[in-house]
Amino acid sequence: MNRPGYSMFTTRCFQLILFTVLSLCMVLTPPVYAKGEREVTLEEAYHSALKHNELISASASRIDQAREDIRIARAPMLPQIQLQGRSIRRKETSIVPGQNGGTGGTVPTFPDRYNELSLHGSQILFQGGQLMLGVAASRHVARRSEFEDYRTRQQILFTVSNSFYNVLFARRSSEIAESQLSRARQHLELAEQRYQVGLVERTAVLRAQVEVAAAMETMEQARNNYAISMEQLALEMGIPAPPDSVKEPDEIKLDNIPVETHLEYAFKNRRDLMASERGLLAVQKQVEAERRSFFPTLSIEGTYSRVDDDAVYYGDDYTWQAALVLTYPLFTGLRDTAQIARARASESEMQAAFNRIKQEIRVDVRSAYANIQTRKQMVRFFDDQLKSANANYEQVNAMFREGLVTTIDVMDAQTALTEAEQGLASAYYQLQLDKQSLLLATGVFQQTLIN
Repeated sequence: MNRPGYSMFTTRCFQLILFTVLSLCMVLTPPVYAKGEREVTLEEAYHSALKHNELISASASRIDQAREDIRIARAPMLPQIQLQGRSIRRKETSIVPGQNGGTGGTVPTFPDRYNELSLHGSQILFQGGQLMLGVAASRHVARRSEFEDYRTRQQILFTVSNSFYNVLFARRSSEIAESQLSRARQHLELAEQRYQVGLVERTAVLRAQVEVAAAMETMEQARNNYAISMEQLALEMGIPAPPDSVKEPDEIKLDNIPVETHLEYAFKNRRDLMASERGLLAVQKQVEAERRSFFPTLSIEGTYSRVDDDAVYYGDDYTWQAALVLTYPLFTGLRDTAQIARARASESEMQAAFNRIKQEIRVDVRSAYANIQTRKQMVRFFDDQLKSANANYEQVNAMFREGLVTTIDVMDAQTALTEAEQGLASAYYQLQLDKQSLLLATGVFQQTLIN
C-alpha cells in the first residue's frame, strides 16, 4: 500500500542530506580562481599555483622517484627468482663402454638438440649490513626530496606573491599616470585661456602641450607594464590567461620581535636546511655501505631444470641442485677503494653545503629584517613628501591662475607630486614583499596553506 506521507518525508530527508553534503564540499574545497568570475584574491592565486603550477608538479614527481629508489635499494634483500628457457643445439656425442667409467652395455647417445626450462633462485644471507645501509641512505634521500618539495612550494608561492604585488604596483602606477595626465591637461587648458587674453606667452602653451604628451607616454607605458605583470601572474598561477582584476590584500602585520628570534625560527623551520641535513646523513650511510663491500657475502642458491629429452640426464627429464655460496672479493681492480674515496668526497661536499646553507640563512634573515626597518622609514618619508608635494602643487597652481608663477613652476610641482606618489606606492608594496621575504627566510611562509 502506498503511503504518501512516508514518501514525502523520505524525499525531504534525501534533499536535506544532499544539501548538507554540497555545503560541506563548498566549505572544505579551497578557492581556486576561474577566469571571468570576479577579481582574484592573493589567497586564490596561491591555491591556483599549488594546483596548476608545473614546477610544483615536477617537484612532486621527484618525491615519487626517491620513494621508488627505496624499493630498488630493498629489492636485493628479497629472494631473486629467475625463469629461463633455452633451445640448445650442440655436437652429437656418445658414451663409449669401458671409457670414462663406462661399464659396457648399451651405448647411450647424448642428444644434439633439446629444450630446457630452468627455475633459478637465490637469497643473500649476509653481506656485512651493506644492503641495510643502502636502504637507510635511500630513506634519507626520500625525506630530503620531501623537504625540498616543501621549500619549492614556499618559493613558488612567494613568487606568486611577488607577481601579485607587482600587478598592484603597476595598477597604482597606471592610476598615478592617469592623474598626472589629467593635471597636465587642466594646466594646458588654463594656459590656453590665459594666452588668449594675453596674460602668458605662447611658450607657456607649448610647454604645457609637451607636458601633456609626456604624460600620455607615461600612461601608455604604465598600462603596458600592468598588462605584462598580469601575464606574469597568470604564468605563476598556472592558468592560460590573466585574471580580469586583482583585489588589494590587507596590510601584512608582523610581531615586533628581535632578529635573533627570527634566526631561531629559521634554524627550526627552514626545509632546505632539513633537506641538506638529510642529504648529509644519506652520504654518511653510503660511506659506511661502501666500507662494508670488503665483507664476505653469504648466499644460498638453488636451480631446478627440466628438459624435453630424458637422455640429457641419463633417463630423467629433470634435475636440481642447491648450494651455499661464500664470496669474498680478493681483488676488484681497486674499484672498492675508489668508491669509498668518492663517497667520502661526497660527504665533504654535503658537509660544506650544509654549513653554507646555515650561513645563507643568517644572511637572508638579517637582510630581510634590515630591509623592513629601512622600508618603514621610507614609507613615512614618502608619506610626508606626498603631503608636502600635494600642498605645494595646489599652491603653485593657484598662484599660476593669479599670474604669480610660470608654467615651469607648475610643471616642477606636478613632477614633484608624481614622484612622491610613485615613491610612496613603491615603498609600500615593497614593504609588504619584504615582510613576506622575512617569513620566507624564517621558513614559516604559508605553512598552514602548504600543510
